Parts: sequence; structure tokens; C-alpha cells
Amino acid sequence: MESFRGEVFKVRRILPVVLLALSPLAALAGQPDREVLRKAVEQLLSQPPLSGAHVGLQVESLDDGQVVISRNADDLLNPASNTKLVTSAASLLRLGPEYRFTTDYLADKPLSRGRIATLYVKGRGDPAVTTERLDGLVSDLWHRGVRSVGDIALDDSFFDREEFGPGWEQEASDKSWAAGVGALSLNHNSVAVYITPGDRVGSRARIELEPEARDYFLVDDRVTTVRMTGRRKLRPHTISEGERTRIVVEGRVPLRGETTVMYRRVGDPTFYYGQTLRMLLRQRGIRVSGRVKRGEVPTSAVLIQSYDSPALAEIVRDMNKVSSNFIAEMLIKTLGAELKGTPGSWPKGLEVAEDLLAELGLPRGTYVLKNGSGLNDTNRFTPRQMALLLQAVWKRFPVAAEFISSLGIAARDGTMRLRMEGTDAAGRLRAKTGTLERVTALSGYVQSLGGERYVFSVMVNDWSGKSAPVVSSIDRLGVMLAALGAPEAGAREAALAATAPLQDAQPAELKARIATYAALSSAADRKNLPFLRSALRTERDPLLRIVLADAVYRSDPDQGGGALLEALPPSPDLFLRLRSIGRELALPVPAVSSLLDLAVDGSADALARLLALAPLARGPQRDEQLASLLSDGFVEVGEASPDEMLSALRAAPAVQAQAAVEVVSQGLTQAGTDLSRYPLAQSLRAALSQAGAPAAQLDGWLAVMEGRPPRTQETVVDAASPPPAPAAVPSPAGAADPSGAGRANPAVLVRPASEVKPAAAVCTGPATACPGGG
Repeated sequence: MESFRGEVFKVRRILPVVLLALSPLAALAGQPDREVLRKAVEQLLSQPPLSGAHVGLQVESLDDGQVVISRNADDLLNPASNTKLVTSAASLLRLGPEYRFTTDYLADKPLSRGRIATLYVKGRGDPAVTTERLDGLVSDLWHRGVRSVGDIALDDSFFDREEFGPGWEQEASDKSWAAGVGALSLNHNSVAVYITPGDRVGSRARIELEPEARDYFLVDDRVTTVRMTGRRKLRPHTISEGERTRIVVEGRVPLRGETTVMYRRVGDPTFYYGQTLRMLLRQRGIRVSGRVKRGEVPTSAVLIQSYDSPALAEIVRDMNKVSSNFIAEMLIKTLGAELKGTPGSWPKGLEVAEDLLAELGLPRGTYVLKNGSGLNDTNRFTPRQMALLLQAVWKRFPVAAEFISSLGIAARDGTMRLRMEGTDAAGRLRAKTGTLERVTALSGYVQSLGGERYVFSVMVNDWSGKSAPVVSSIDRLGVMLAALGAPEAGAREAALAATAPLQDAQPAELKARIATYAALSSAADRKNLPFLRSALRTERDPLLRIVLADAVYRSDPDQGGGALLEALPPSPDLFLRLRSIGRELALPVPAVSSLLDLAVDGSADALARLLALAPLARGPQRDEQLASLLSDGFVEVGEASPDEMLSALRAAPAVQAQAAVEVVSQGLTQAGTDLSRYPLAQSLRAALSQAGAPAAQLDGWLAVMEGRPPRTQETVVDAASPPPAPAAVPSPAGAADPSGAGRANPAVLVRPASEVKPAAAVCTGPATACPGGG
């Protein structure tokens, strides 16, 4: 019955896509309407931020086949995760939507009295295996009579042993989106790391893993519990150590704070699978007496049971909705193994994809395809080629519905969930996103309000500045296409093309809205996010945008502070205006607490904005509430991210840096901090010892913290320089030197080098701006 309901659900999910693809020709947009659209698009492309970027665009009608808009359509550009459209098409057309990945469990001999001497597991690249599925499989083995196992032999020969594809060498990240692949893989080859505060300040946090395969993972817990009002900074890292993976977690969590979960990739995927299987067998009551090892299945082995994955159509949908790099590369290797012979590899899989593209009209040599996910600076396609691919799949009935339904729906799901909300494109546009540093792309299908259907591809590379305005401009383009054919033809497109300037609201209305949005910010409730995001998209007053962006961050801190950093410039002018109104309304200091969260986590942009506010916390006219927030918060920043703070101080104007150091000193005094153990002071001392360092400046800041006068230039240089190497003390004539000739003078003491805390790499932008293919 459950299976039947699942099939009904799948039919309901895909049926609208089938109807969209097969519906009779809609009323075609007239040439005047298309001309208005072209002019609106040209206006959008001619103004910032797109005017300073390399933009390629192709829009074609699926109903009459005409090219509606074309701009740099033959320029080879980095498509980022739009590359997954190629992987999706190749997988569905070559393997079929109904294809399933099979994993075989075999024994060296027929089961006897519940015992298997060697349990063989033959993997064939199933990308959908989870701990839950593996646990169900173990239960099936139990019910088939398995009670004890000797060795577990893992056969991963369906793929070659290369875990990371072309482009991975450009990344040092161990985040889950950069996980490797293997014929036996589990949980997208990632592990969930749960961090829970200890029961008192100063104690170690509790680190738990899911799955908790203790024979595979080694845990190094370096997370300290800080005071309840402290701020969080966590840095989990995974290190491959042969057949095991070490997880090192550094940082701080506030006392009684919520448990935090973070995901990181694992080392050897095959042993991750095998050791988790061993753990689950034991939990089910099946004894495992031997070891986990690699080993190919002998021809004499006896099949116990084969276990199938969900259908390929469902796996492709999972890949495109969340833009999974892992699934994409698993599919590429599977294509190679199935169509070119085992072991599957990147060269074989990409050859299959290129064969397909040639059939669809994309000759080899006209594009660059190096991996299946689009990760990093490896692939190149033109917008016209991507539109041609989308056209070709649209016309192939056996896979069209599954392909189209795999794409994110504007304002509804996947990586498109938060894009184009409240616009004509919501629910009408389906597309694959692509996001890398200085790269963004969007390719897919849209049905306009007039009923016409379009295929489009837009790629933007090489802009300067932040990513959010570029993504917003692409979204406006998508909304223009969706609005085509509306009764008020041309008006919507023109409004969307014009860059709406920021404008001040009327005083009374401004105060009322600030109070409303500030209350929502204080509530910090995720249920308010849809309203807050919609308001942030429509409000044009710069003060309201700051309050809204702060509310969005506080309602969902895990999404990052990109919107807040964009709304609040690194200048105190807008903050002063907002603070003045806030005082009238008896509101708390706006945005600073959120900025301090980001700064503690290492954000250079947040630190720059905070340093710009530091002078407001000093002097006779100082803001006492702001001074209290900053003095406490800056001490935390200097403790959790000392190197990032020192870099920000050195980059800031002298007035801001001096004020910030004075605020830090005030906070240290109030907290009674031991300066000799304070990380920012340690970083300052370490910087002083480096050749070419601005010694007077650094010592001046250290002097403020230590409460002493700055040293003179000569004294600073002398204090920062290591002592000269002592001259050898000659032995008296005829005396023996037990340690050899030229022993150093034992009276000279060598000062130990100061400890330097390593800087941590962070991504401070919104989730879509962070690396991972998007």
C-alpha cells in the first residue's frame, strides 16, 4: 500500500510537467511585446552591476523556435553548476530514468547455522545510500538468518580509485559539498558533527557523530564552553589517516546554547561504508569477529541478496534540486563504467557525455567539459549551447518530464526556493542555478503569463563587488520573461529594468516601520522569514533595509550575514541616523550584535563595519550602550579570531584602529582578563617580532592594552628583535671542553617565541555565495 501511494505521489509530482510539455501552442507573444522585452533587457544589461560583468544570454521560444534575445551567446563562459544539466541529460538519455544502482551482498559459502566466514559487499556506485537505508539492509540480513560474520570484504572495483575529479585540486575545503566519490559510498560521503556545550564554563564541549562509527572516526575535541552570553565560533576539520578519518573540532560555544550540527566530508569512502556496516551489524545482534578490508568478490561467492537504489529519475532530481556535486560525479563515473567498461573513471564518463552532446549538435572542441558537477574553474560552455541542450531534452519525450521536474522551481524549492519570491516567475520558472566566486548562471524553462514557453540560459562571469546584486539582476531577467504577455504589456518589463534607487521614507512612516521590523528582529523567529525576505526585497529606504537585514540574520543565523553586510555600508553615517531614531523609540542598538557574531566567526567585512563605529564609543559624546556592546564584543573577537582582528586593525584608518584598541582595553579591564594569555595580545607580540612590521604602530596598540606608555622607536626595535647569538666562551688553556669546542655561554637566556594562533578560513556571505557549485 505504501509503495502504491508513493507511485501516486510521483505521478502527481510529474504530471504538471508533462502537461506543460505537451499542452498545445500558447498564444505567441507578438513582435511588439518581444521588442519591448528586448529593450528592457538591454537597459538591465547596460547598468550596474551587469554593465561591469561578462554576460552571456540566450532566450528562445519553445513554441515557435525563434530566438527572442541573444547577447554574447557564443562566448565561452564558466557555467558553474549549470554543468549538471549536461550530466543530467547524459544520465537520463543513456541509462534511462528507470535505471537503478545495485549493491550485492555475497558469502564465500552458503549460509550455515547463521554463519558467514567472509561477507562480500559489491558496490556499483549507488549515490543514495544512507545510514537509515544501510540499517534496513542489515535488518534484512538478520531476517534471512545471518547471525555471525567473520571478515567484511569490500569490493569497490566498479570505479577506479580516484576520489576527486578535475577541479578539486583548486579547493582545499573539507566541507561536505567537496566530498569524494567511490563505488561504495555512504551519506554522500559526509559525516554530521554535533557540538553541544559542556555543563560549565571552561569545560570541553561534547562532540558526537552521525553515524558514530568508532572504528572509523578519531575525534579531537578542542571546543571550549564559554559564558552564556558569549558568541559561537566553530571550525571542524577532517583529516584522512589511511583507512580512518580524524575529526578535529576547534572553537567555542556558549554555555546552555543549542546543539550545533555541521557536515564535513570523510576520507576513504569504502572504509566509511564498511565500518558503519560493521557497527550496524553489531547493533542488530550480528556478531562480527573479523576485520574490514578491501577485496574483490571471487567467482565462487554465493549471492545472499541484491539491494537496489531508488530510480535514476529520483536521484537526478535530488542532485539538481540541491546542486549535489557528489551525485553529479558519481553519475559521471557510472556512465563510464556502464557504457565504456569497468572501472568507471572521469575520462570514460566524460567521453559518454561528449558522445551525447555531439548527437545533440554540440561538436567536440566547441566547449570544455572536465567534470560533471561544474566545480571550480574547469568547464566552459556558451549560453547558446546550454539553450540548445535544454531544447533537445525538451523534445525527447521519454526523459523530458523527469528532466524538467528535477529543476528548482522559483520561490518554491531547491536552490531556487528563495529566489523570485512574490513575482510573476514564482512557480512558473524552473531552472538550474550555478554559483562560484565571480560566477553565477541560471538556465532552464519558463512559461510566461501570456502562456508562451521559453528556454533560457544566462551566465555572468568576472564582475567586481558583491554577488547579491548580480544574482538579483538575473532574477529580474527571469521575472521579465515570466511577465511577457501580461495585460499591461511592457509596463512590468520597464519597471523591472529600471534600477530602483534607494529613497527615504516619510518620517512618521519610517519610525513605525522601524519599530515593527525591530520587534521582529528581537523575536528571532524563523517563521517570520518569508515576510522579512519579502519586505527586504521591496523596501527602498536604506534605514529600513538595515533593520530588515538584521532581522533576517537574527531569525536564521546559519544562512550567513550577507544581506546585512550589503545593507550596512562601512561608514557610520547610516548607522548614526538609525541610532538616533532608535533612541527616540527606546530600541536596542541596531545591527551591532549581529555584526559581532560575524566578526567572532572571522568575517573581515563585519570587522570593517564595526571598526568604523568604534570612534562613536569613545570621547565625551560617546554612545554608552554602543560602548558597552563593543567593549564586550571586541574582547571576544580578539579571543576567538585574533589574526583576523589584527588584520582589520592594520587595514583600518588610524582613528578607527586606535578607538577600537581603546575599546578592547576597556573590555579587558572590565573582564579582568589575563593579558599574557589573551590571543590578540599574543598576535601583536608575534607580529612585532616579524621583519618589516610597523613596530611603532603595533607596540602602540599593545601599550594601550597593557596600560603603559609606548616605547621609543629604538626600544621597540630592540624589544622586538631576538637577542644576538652569544659569542663562544673559550675554555682555559689546557682545560677539556666536555661538550665540544665553542660551547655557548650558559648565562644567556633565550626568550621563547610567542604562540601564534592560526587564522581560519571562513565564508561570510549568504549561502548561495559560498563555494560549492550552487
